[in-house]
Amino acid sequence: MKIALPSHRGTLVAVAGATSAAKAEVADALAKRLGPGSLTIGNRSCADPESSVEELIKVDGRAAEDAITIVRMAESAAVRAAEIVITTRPVIDELARYRAARKLRHEYVQHHVMRRVEDTVAWEAADYDFVVWARSPFPAAPVRCFDSALESVLKDLCVPYHSLCPPLIDETVERLVVSIPR
Repeated sequence: MKIALPSHRGTLVAVAGATSAAKAEVADALAKRLGPGSLTIGNRSCADPESSVEELIKVDGRAAEDAITIVRMAESAAVRAAEIVITTRPVIDELARYRAARKLRHEYVQHHVMRRVEDTVAWEAADYDFVVWARSPFPAAPVRCFDSALESVLKDLCVPYHSLCPPLIDETVERLVVSIPR
């Protein structure tokens, strides 16, 4: 189900990445540069459950669908309230999490839930004005798995995205901020 974002809205920036710490760092840097007119949603600095292989393996398609619906409801409300919204739990993260979980379980067979999740994400991702990819500087094995899943999702969706690495945040965020129309 597509949750339509309002046509008259601000700029929606999705910060995607394998760990909450990396996403929080990027989102905080963006919010600081963009000023009080920006709103950050879904920002947590605690460790993500996907850092644990055991937790990542438990992810399923219905959980991904539910997460996508919740994320889109939050984003839809947020873009009505602020000119610039920075979301750190975008739908592409949910798809990447599901893909990484399937890979870890060695489930390569497509089924209707996976197709439905992928269709939903392809449809919803078009609403993002920017997708910022927050890389983890020293990724653990499950984080690397999630990072590569995210990279493949971004390429599949042909979303124009800016790749950010924490040591380069200041310089890259500056360029991103300048490119956001106001």
